[in-house]
Amino acid sequence: MAPEPRADPSARARLLELAERLARQRHLGAVRDGVVAALPLVLVGSAFLLVAQPPIPALHARLEGWSGILLVPYRLLGGAIGLYVCLAVARALARSYGMDEAGTPLVALASFLVAQSPAQLEAGGLGLSLAALGPGGLFGAIAIGLLSVEVQRAVVGSGWTLRLPNSVPEAIGRSFQAIVPALVSVTLVWAVVHVAGLDLLGAVASAVAPLVAATDSLLGAWTVVLADGAMWLFGVHPVAILGALKPVWLSMLTENMAARADGLPLPHVATREFFLWFVWQGGSGGTLALALLLARARSRALRGVGRLGLVPSLFNVNEPILFGLPVVMNPRLAVPFLAAPLATATTTYLAMRLDWVARPHLEVLWTLPAPVGAYLATGGDARAVLLQCANLAISLVVWWPFVRAWDRRLLAGEGEGRPELMPVPGAPEGGSDARSDPGPARG
Repeated sequence: MAPEPRADPSARARLLELAERLARQRHLGAVRDGVVAALPLVLVGSAFLLVAQPPIPALHARLEGWSGILLVPYRLLGGAIGLYVCLAVARALARSYGMDEAGTPLVALASFLVAQSPAQLEAGGLGLSLAALGPGGLFGAIAIGLLSVEVQRAVVGSGWTLRLPNSVPEAIGRSFQAIVPALVSVTLVWAVVHVAGLDLLGAVASAVAPLVAATDSLLGAWTVVLADGAMWLFGVHPVAILGALKPVWLSMLTENMAARADGLPLPHVATREFFLWFVWQGGSGGTLALALLLARARSRALRGVGRLGLVPSLFNVNEPILFGLPVVMNPRLAVPFLAAPLATATTTYLAMRLDWVARPHLEVLWTLPAPVGAYLATGGDARAVLLQCANLAISLVVWWPFVRAWDRRLLAGEGEGRPELMPVPGAPEGGSDARSDPGPARG
């Protein structure tokens, strides 16, 4: 028999090298880790926003008088997300340099606050706008967090610090060493914003705006799907590539949350939740549909993998399918693995852009079953569940002819007394690498 087609090893090596470089890049890693560290606060804020604006009309009417109080945790968590991301990003970068993980991020946070423009309050005194501390200042918070750490590192590296005798307690000694780096960092931001008159936060937001707009387009959604699928097909985990989009997705989600809390139209469609609940059902490639088809296959080998991976796929864990079938490094399944999410991304984007279905605006646990996650992420829109079911049907249609053809071939081999295994990528069919038991899936 003809050997199983295999992926170009040089292309895979280049992708691996790119992924490893991105994973090792300390600033990208700090942004990724900082955003992830702030997500629990967004999740808690989403819960309060959902309770303040419940999807059940009777409950909504009952809680209407409490909505202002219930929105307080959201406004100070998701609504002030820039504060927490700045602190978390600075801490992650400081840790990568071996710097003080307590004092260094505090100086970065202070620098971010100095970059704000206090306004006179009607009741007297000065205040800061939550809009500048929240989604509107998110990218500025990330930039200042990174910049402040680098400034402090340069000052410390130059030896411009106050050092006390070794007999002084360590905590006091560290606080004195941080005085000069803190002074330089805060003064630099103050001079740029309040002396030179440059809107640092606005400039960063304007610079990133084209990236956000591109990501929030249908072409951007297709690009994300193709990048994710191609990485998996070459055996490279896409987390290093897609991790760069985490701050963009967080920005879009928190802007949607803010609009929802204020009763305004939601501005963004292609958030992370857009992909998680409507495009990547069961995981990358829309493999929940694949698991359902495999579980009903006539071939023992395919049916075994399907039954093994079906329950994890219901909770968006598809490694048993990706590696047990396998999909990874298997050109035979490349077309449906890319085509299914491309089709569902298109239907979902159009449905939400036309306001037939509510846009995602709440952070929910990613391991929830897809109908539950889709319902909650859209604030309790029943149409989201219908869209999710329609997308599952589309994925089933895309995957079905490929699974059926493979099932027939394997079933013919079993009927002839030649039990075939899932083809090992690069191995000849029926060769020494074939086995009748698919074996345990690797997660």
